[in-house]
Amino acid sequence: MQNDLIEDFLKAYEKTYCKSFDDSFEGKILSIKNAFLEPSLRLNGFFLKELEGIIASYKKPINIAIIGQFSSGKSTLLNLILKKECLPTGVVPVTFKPTFLRYAKEYFLRVEYEDGSDEIVDISKLSHFSDQRNELKETKSLHLFAPIELLKNITLIDTPGLNANDIDTLTTYKELSFMHSAIWLSLIDNAGKKSEEEAIKANAKLLERGGICVLNQKDKLNQEELDNVLSYAHLVFDKYFKKLIAISCKEAKTDLKKSNLPLLYEYLEGLDYENIKKDFIREKLDLLCVILLNQYDLFQDTLEQLKLKLDEVLEFFYTKELERKIQILNHHCLDKLKLVGEKIAQEILKSIKEKESCYYKEAKGLFKKNLYEKVTYKAPYLSSDDAFLAMFYHSETMNKEFKKMKNEIALEFNQIKDEFFQLFRTLEEPILLFKAQFSNLQKENELESEEEFASFRSFASASEEFFVKDFKRLLFKSQLELDLFLEKLNLKALANYESATKLALGFFSTKMNASKEFYELDSTEFSLYYPKASEVHQRVLSELNVYEFEDLLLNKPVVLKIYQNYIQTFTKLIEAKKHFIQNLHHEFEAKKSMISSIKSQIAKL
Repeated sequence: MQNDLIEDFLKAYEKTYCKSFDDSFEGKILSIKNAFLEPSLRLNGFFLKELEGIIASYKKPINIAIIGQFSSGKSTLLNLILKKECLPTGVVPVTFKPTFLRYAKEYFLRVEYEDGSDEIVDISKLSHFSDQRNELKETKSLHLFAPIELLKNITLIDTPGLNANDIDTLTTYKELSFMHSAIWLSLIDNAGKKSEEEAIKANAKLLERGGICVLNQKDKLNQEELDNVLSYAHLVFDKYFKKLIAISCKEAKTDLKKSNLPLLYEYLEGLDYENIKKDFIREKLDLLCVILLNQYDLFQDTLEQLKLKLDEVLEFFYTKELERKIQILNHHCLDKLKLVGEKIAQEILKSIKEKESCYYKEAKGLFKKNLYEKVTYKAPYLSSDDAFLAMFYHSETMNKEFKKMKNEIALEFNQIKDEFFQLFRTLEEPILLFKAQFSNLQKENELESEEEFASFRSFASASEEFFVKDFKRLLFKSQLELDLFLEKLNLKALANYESATKLALGFFSTKMNASKEFYELDSTEFSLYYPKASEVHQRVLSELNVYEFEDLLLNKPVVLKIYQNYIQTFTKLIEAKKHFIQNLHHEFEAKKSMISSIKSQIAKL
């Protein structure tokens, strides 16, 4: 059952996407169309419609736009070509929607509306739809059909006048995007003006395919003036147009030959329709490739910038500055612990006093049998309770100093934790910026893939969750480890100074009392115990667990290991994220390779 499903899928895929085509121009463009239909490119409806229109244009007449400023006589010229007064004319802008002149055996008008509907009406109603002075239903375009031989191979398009208003100008430029060539109509007394040349430059590619410049109203000039104007116009326009002629629509109504209109007909009829269509198709198909390549370039460039940000984070991490700070912290902590021990030892030594003591021993001598004599001596004395009260309750000095030390060490730990956080922020900030910039990324061209942009927006929206979450968890884990070590330091040393002092006092008090007892038993064999300063200091350090923390701070530096583990894990995470980005980059590169392959096919047309 499963094998049958896979086999059916493969057959359906081969039938749809693995078609074979002949070696004709039509076969080649159908092959290119089929290559564009690869599902992974995720083309949208606008793109597919544009592609279909480009391929279908090979079997249709070429589109030639009539372009010019308003009142340059476009509609009048087309009426002459139609041999009938169909298009409205006027001294104010009247052509509101592009009007397509197509071949049919009789005159009629098809009106196409913005809502997708259309209707066939009598040609006499054309002015009602094309004149912008009328309030209309949303009309998209007008298609005028006429039994004119020229229109069998050419569709002429009457465009809204340039500079009539911003809307008409934009409409004209939009319509030109699917034109094969153009007739540039200009009033003869405006020929060669800078503003007109700028508009021509903007459509230079279109005009290369058989574009002709037509100067209207030559009847206003005498022959000498006409020659001068044509001479200047050739200097300005010859680099843009295949041909330049002067006509008179006014004269054409009475003397066709004198109007030079037959020269225009002759030029249009002599165009190489086949090559113009092929050149147009090559240009349009190549433009589709450029649009898709630009789309993927945008995605790849964005990913590359994100990857560079991650590299910058790694470079920031590789600094030894924080390691040095941690080493300083370790030494500071140990020094402060030793300082605590030294202060306690000094206070203990101050508390050791001498006092007069005595004991009785058997008297020696002939007449002193069974008699005892009193022996007085000075012995070391330490009242542990009195010493402890003097240090910590009768005076706040020691407590204040120890609390100050504790706060200083806590502050240094918090600074290290903040350094950990700052390292995290070097990653979080660019990720949040990436999310803000690209989670609402919109395509600039309607032919770009909405699915691809939606997918990239989803990636950007999820970037905080995908990139930051693991690093935040690592940060919290590392900061918790620092907190636990500081807590251990507090419990066993910094906050334990009173207990350590009691234990040390008790130790020396007990030892002095014991030495006194042994001394009184046999003063010749035993001596009184006087604690040395170094011995007191060492004992206090031991009770404060200083030697244990010396091992944890210097020999087996816990904080440094926490930092190193943090960096190592952080680095591994970044490398994993970079690898994911690189995989995305490769996916886009693979699609670009497909498009580049299509582009190569187009270049061979």
